[in-house]
Amino acid sequence: MPIYEYKCKKCDHVFEEFVFSSNTGSEDIICPVCGEKNADKLMSAFSASGTSSIGSGASSCGPSGFG
Repeated sequence: MPIYEYKCKKCDHVFEEFVFSSNTGSEDIICPVCGEKNADKLMSAFSASGTSSIGSGASSCGPSGFG
């Protein structure tokens, strides 16, 4: 279940919503501040973190370090 960021067209409040697969339109998203049923979906940056074994003494088999 993805989380999307929205901006209310009436009061400009920015908020996040869990969106179920059956609810893909922004016309069904309700602003938690003013109750408006019309919001714009914003572009959000995707972020991921992890660990890398490259450079920490691991051997690499290919030019990318994977292999």
